[in-house]
Amino acid sequence: MSVIARQPTPPALYRTGVTHVLPPTPGSPYATAPRGAGPNSYAPAAPAPKGHKGPLILLLSGVVLCVLAAVIVVAFAGYMTRFDHDPRPVDANGSTRVQLDSTVTYGLYGNGDSQCSVTAADGTEATLATPWSNTTVNGHLLFATVEAGISGEYTVTCTTSVAGEDVYFGPAIGAQDVGRSVFLVFAAVCMFIVGVPLTIGGIIWLVVRNSHNRRALQAQAAYPTAGTRL
Repeated sequence: MSVIARQPTPPALYRTGVTHVLPPTPGSPYATAPRGAGPNSYAPAAPAPKGHKGPLILLLSGVVLCVLAAVIVVAFAGYMTRFDHDPRPVDANGSTRVQLDSTVTYGLYGNGDSQCSVTAADGTEATLATPWSNTTVNGHLLFATVEAGISGEYTVTCTTSVAGEDVYFGPAIGAQDVGRSVFLVFAAVCMFIVGVPLTIGGIIWLVVRNSHNRRALQAQAAYPTAGTRL
């Protein structure tokens, strides 16, 4: 008589056609670690504050250029005060007393081929020189420059060969003065053109940078471990 051993019926959980996976129990070698507990896990990254070096350099560069331009404008205004007054007429065939400053260069103007001398009260003559360029003020040609060694009262004595022509005396305005004035104006304008946009750009950049840093600090306060490796 033969005996046939019957296999036990598998539990319903493992019957053919049905797939069920039971979660591993704690302590099992197949158990997974909780999220964020692994050695290579990171917390959410928060934005880091940025420095102010770039915005400050841009802002200070613009401010320096604007200040230099303002200084040039003030210097130009002071320089032009030398020429506030038009040359005044002196006797074209005679003598006229004038007050001279040793720090100022004066000029004799006229169109009548005049010959003049400038003498101090003690007989010392001021230095007269022929200008190297043709300069005209109010239609009168500068024909001589005058420099006094000592400030004080001087006598201008002139003789004019053309009848009816006058002689004028006042601060000398030469080509160098005109060129210097043009250069100062050009330099001031250029500095303002460059300095104003740099200043505005630096201010805008600084405001944006401060706003970014404020948000970054708020994010770090909300997530103190943000961006750090656990």
